[in-house]
Amino acid sequence: MAIFDFSEKDASIKIIGEDFGINALNIFLDLLIKIDSNNNSKSIKIIGDFNSKLLLETFIYNKDTKKIDEALNLFQSISKIIEESKVLFTSEMNGLVQGPAMEIALSCNFIKAKKDTLLKLDHTNYGIMPFFGTTQRLTRLIGYQNTLKAFLIDKKITYNQGLKLNLYNHVVDNYTKINEKIFFWDQAFTNTFIFYNSKIHSIYKNQKPEYSAILSTIFESSVCNYDAGLSIEKRWLKWLITNELFSSTTST
Repeated sequence: MAIFDFSEKDASIKIIGEDFGINALNIFLDLLIKIDSNNNSKSIKIIGDFNSKLLLETFIYNKDTKKIDEALNLFQSISKIIEESKVLFTSEMNGLVQGPAMEIALSCNFIKAKKDTLLKLDHTNYGIMPFFGTTQRLTRLIGYQNTLKAFLIDKKITYNQGLKLNLYNHVVDNYTKINEKIFFWDQAFTNTFIFYNSKIHSIYKNQKPEYSAILSTIFESSVCNYDAGLSIEKRWLKWLITNELFSSTTST
């Protein structure tokens, strides 16, 4: 089970372990709340092992709608407190980056990465989509076209791609960039969604609802603010979960 080693002296949180269950994430949220309320911390580094997986069994197979809602709220609450805290968080990614640790890293105000960094975005391989608001966040940080390509076609972002997309940054707070991002329904926007919808349909014959979930999430939220977009994302996630349209072997 993943643990989170907080060092006030080093101003860092070290992620240790790859298995992220509900209990571990609740502990992490409590730690973030404590850090946020402590005036001693102005900036915190998140370091460690970013190759992680979410233990879906702890809530996925429970038909209790209330517990599913609680879990989805927990995931997005972690991202939101990182983004909105008076403490500035910087993630320092390295190696293979996937699962909840990746989503935590992408929630940070600033993102750093070593040359061996590879973001794995293969959620659709398991019939699911990101849990922590990453679809909304990436759409606003690297643009809807790059996000669709990353999730639906490439299923990864390499270090060099991240550089070209300005995903790694040390100057402008990501939360500021997210709030300032506005999309326009121009012809290019429409053509992009027609292209990806046609491409996915021609390959999978509408047998991959997770692709439609990501497409629809980005399309619907393009006319919304960030918080409304997170609600749309959560609604699609709940639909995928309650209809069991996912693989039990997911490493997401």
